[in-house]
Amino acid sequence: MEGSYFYWVSWFLWIVYTFLAPKNHVRLRICLYILLLITLSAHEITIYSFHISFAYILMLIVSYSFVMKQTGTAFIYFSFASASVTMLYAAFHFLLLFDPVWAFVEATWLLAFALLLASFALYRSFDERLLVLTVGCCQGDFLYAFVLKQFSFSHSIGSLSFLDGWALATVCLFLWKWLEQLPIYIDARFQKRAKEANT
Repeated sequence: MEGSYFYWVSWFLWIVYTFLAPKNHVRLRICLYILLLITLSAHEITIYSFHISFAYILMLIVSYSFVMKQTGTAFIYFSFASASVTMLYAAFHFLLLFDPVWAFVEATWLLAFALLLASFALYRSFDERLLVLTVGCCQGDFLYAFVLKQFSFSHSIGSLSFLDGWALATVCLFLWKWLEQLPIYIDARFQKRAKEANT
């Protein structure tokens, strides 16, 4: 069922940030963003015969607002990096369209894995990986729809299947981030206990 991964991941992240994350403005913004994505995913608008979901538009506006904060070489590098993820996303869907047999596992998982590897290869920090992943997916879905339109095929931009692939890759990024922080948390706990034992 299309959208199942997206809804499960979204509600999971919302619960984690609502009840487990530190209470600050970042937590509030993330929770509101997730709720807006869930709400807007069921609605779309038609622009120049392109069917575009409101969730896609929200993702694009928010991600581009962060991109525009970059300057100089960082912006140039991000442009090439996001273009690479865009081409990867579009190429994956074209391969799946013309030769679906090669996808030996579920396409959504395979796409998420490919996007995850690309984001890891391009950036080291979590924020940059999430940004290039989101921008690349959004641009890739638009490119895929634009090319199909030239051959009179329709494709909804930002559909639930698009959100499924993005959500799976995103939750994997979050899990990797938490795994990276786990040794630091465990070490801090051990040091705290050692100090308490010494006193």
